[in-house]
Amino acid sequence: MKKALITFITLIISATSFAQLIANKTDKRFTFGLDIFNDFQLAPSDNWDPRVINQGVSFALTYNFPLGESKKHTVSVGLGMSSHNYFSYTRILNPYTNGNFEYQSYRDVEGFKRYKVSPTYGEVPLELRFRIKNVVKIGVGVKVGVMIGTKTRYVGPDDENGILTDENGTTVNNILLNIKNVERMAYSATLRVGWKWLNLFAAYQINPVFSVGHEAPTFHPLSVGFTFVPF
Repeated sequence: MKKALITFITLIISATSFAQLIANKTDKRFTFGLDIFNDFQLAPSDNWDPRVINQGVSFALTYNFPLGESKKHTVSVGLGMSSHNYFSYTRILNPYTNGNFEYQSYRDVEGFKRYKVSPTYGEVPLELRFRIKNVVKIGVGVKVGVMIGTKTRYVGPDDENGILTDENGTTVNNILLNIKNVERMAYSATLRVGWKWLNLFAAYQINPVFSVGHEAPTFHPLSVGFTFVPF
């Protein structure tokens, strides 16, 4: 935990310093933002048992076009990347199937640690940004994500054909890459409200994470967290 905290603080300081250097050299035409957030899995289907805490991270570098004659207000567009972790007490047993998904519940099962689906997107954000007295900033926008890759990770008792054989069985750490039936595009509405370099951040993904059909789980992520960005 201590090592993770030190790594997190170092990442924040490095990203902020780099972004400030870019801003100084380009008269703040470029902005770098780092988002640390939690994904709330809204309206999950009955076959999906989500965890409340689903930590994620994203970043973006945007170019700011002045909105009219004012330099305080801008239209900003850029490139970024986001990584999400959707934890669940329900495990997909056949993530590579061309047919219907099959599931197993691990809630209250001894030895179960975690199961998650983790998609990563390359993104194009577009925002309208308004400044008030050069310290308060409001940003309203959208972003479009293209799937770079997705994986599942299961840590828990050893299974055989998806049937728990022993509640005290061997703990396994199983990672599967590029699973099927995940939407290749992600469309989200975004909102930021901040003071100087710290912003509150929210993004709602309009389309579900999984493709419709194949008995796939359905939910819409609501990302809520903080954005670290220099002014």
